[in-house]
Amino acid sequence: MNYRSALTALGATTLLAAAVLSAPAHAASIDATTVPGIDAATTQASLDFGQAAAEGHQFAIVKAGGSQLSDGPYVSPHYTRQVDEARAAGMTVGHYWLVGDFQSPVAAADYFVDHLHDYREGDVIALDNEALDDSVNLWNDAQVATWFQRVQSRLGDLVPWVYMSSSVVRSMDWDATVATGVKLWVAMWGANDGSYPGEPDLGGKFPGWAAHQYTSVGTAGGTHPVDLNVAKPDAFEIVPGDGGPPPGEDPLPKTSTETDGIPGVIFWQRAQNWLSMEAGYTGPIDGVPGVNTYAALQRELRDHYGYTGPIDGVPGPNTYAALQRLAAEHGYTGPIDGVPGPNTWRGVARFLNQDRWD
Repeated sequence: MNYRSALTALGATTLLAAAVLSAPAHAASIDATTVPGIDAATTQASLDFGQAAAEGHQFAIVKAGGSQLSDGPYVSPHYTRQVDEARAAGMTVGHYWLVGDFQSPVAAADYFVDHLHDYREGDVIALDNEALDDSVNLWNDAQVATWFQRVQSRLGDLVPWVYMSSSVVRSMDWDATVATGVKLWVAMWGANDGSYPGEPDLGGKFPGWAAHQYTSVGTAGGTHPVDLNVAKPDAFEIVPGDGGPPPGEDPLPKTSTETDGIPGVIFWQRAQNWLSMEAGYTGPIDGVPGVNTYAALQRELRDHYGYTGPIDGVPGPNTYAALQRLAAEHGYTGPIDGVPGPNTWRGVARFLNQDRWD
């Protein structure tokens, strides 16, 4: 196996080494009302799901694939078989997708849904929010909420879980994700010795956890290591998929650039909001475009509008020509010459003034 294949099989399929945090001084007792379960990926290729079920594990969350490789999205090699075997063993089945820098949340959601195997209402739909392999960025609140909303728009009612370490949970606010009805699958391993480390510290950023991955060195179904989890009974309750926009701060005002052709602060705020949802932009929504804004713009233009230049955050004629192609879909009728003028900006502003970028 070459180096890249080894990364995909090992690094990209092992959930969150960063979960070894906040270890208590002694082992705690597992709440008897919780439900035990496992998650499985490439490193658990030999796991016997029938045996795991006989050992008392009631659910299995199986890796479907991810967006973290520069080669593009992929389906995990054992996904189909593992789903079939877990279901045949009578376990509640889940399907999880690993985030990455190489697809927007909407594109990742569409690929995930298009490649789901034997999805049934009541299955868990999970998003693994960690940075692995070729990717360096976690997804922010808006990106996570957007992914789930897109999946809900395709599938309807869901059992939605987002997987994060307790330290990632504490690192930022998750208001839009919480408002979308997503349940928290938190990783906190403590000493990671197979014992239960106690309650995860969420820092007040989530109203509570639905599932807790408490060790990565468990044994199940004749396989070691296996991630062991417990879930609260209401973790499996279905959340209605109403497809509404993620609530949060007051909506952004519409930009006057649609009328005057002059891109200003509100224009760029709306652009940054769009790019945070679609192209991995993680900077502030401050209306001041910099290298990160333009790099995200170049990624989006590369994926959809024929941009072929470098992703360097330095806009030039190639960037602006691709932007004119976007504008041409929204009323711009001028040349594709890489020299943006008021009519180019008006076309882009018509796109940015759509309600979905509020």
